[in-house]
Amino acid sequence: MKLSIIIPVYNVEQYIGRCLQSCLSQANVTAEDYELVIVNDGTKDNSMQVVEEMTRGCTNITVINQHNQGLSMARNAGLKEAKGEYVWFVDSDDWIEEDCISEILERLLQTNVDILQLQYRNVYTDGTPSDEHFAIINGVIPCKELFVRNEYHAAVPFMIYRRAQLLQHQLFFFPGIYHEDSEFKPRALYLSKNCASYDKVAYNYFKGNSGSITATLKLKNGVDLFTVMNSLYAFVDNHHLKGVYRRSFYAQIGFAMRTVLRTIESVNEAEAASLTQMIRDNRHLLRCMCMAKNIKIQIGGVLMYTNLALGLKIYKMVC
Repeated sequence: MKLSIIIPVYNVEQYIGRCLQSCLSQANVTAEDYELVIVNDGTKDNSMQVVEEMTRGCTNITVINQHNQGLSMARNAGLKEAKGEYVWFVDSDDWIEEDCISEILERLLQTNVDILQLQYRNVYTDGTPSDEHFAIINGVIPCKELFVRNEYHAAVPFMIYRRAQLLQHQLFFFPGIYHEDSEFKPRALYLSKNCASYDKVAYNYFKGNSGSITATLKLKNGVDLFTVMNSLYAFVDNHHLKGVYRRSFYAQIGFAMRTVLRTIESVNEAEAASLTQMIRDNRHLLRCMCMAKNIKIQIGGVLMYTNLALGLKIYKMVC
């Protein structure tokens, strides 16, 4: 088995059919080439009825049932159950391109990499035209080089990962948080060996209505981002990272802090004050930003470390 597609399912009755159809209707591959690992994360709607109807008679389907534990734990459960040499985490409201799997498998055979970067398009429901995003890798390069260059797509589904490499390094998703991709992907890239890219659009990323992202940021987003940043901070220390690798992880901390600032702007006054206090309580993260491999993040770190109130105002204008 070459590829396992892991699909967490929770209250996605209106989307799961589209996702499954895209994965099952693939030319030039057989059930021996790939499998679908569907994780029922305690869904409360009719999602699993749709799954049962659409996968009836399929021999390459594994269904895992668990109590609702969130996206991270659903992905972890799928990873542990998967049999493929590679895993692809596909979200149930998204879908993959027609007949892309055979070409992806061929690319994996050609390159024998730990990570294959994919290209994707954003898809909106409000009539906004879909837009495609490309991050092409020339040949095969070390994953650490891609990480340092920060030339990779942010979301976990935009890459395919060698399963043994993830298991060897205990690369699982942090449970119970939003922004789990921001915590997982830097670690996965740093600990993997080499990477290449599949250079056609393979993944359709459903965004809902354009311009709606900021409106969806809640207090939990900001709180969980501190969990992400502190996890990356601990990773740097635990692995004794130095030089450009340390600075590159600190840049990831800075990117997460930017989202904290966006969250502060989207929540109510009391919640904004709570997040601002969390910045004060985590001044070590601001020190990290001062040493990041990104000049704007460095400026933001210095400003906020010196005078938080003034730094917040200036950093928002600069960045």
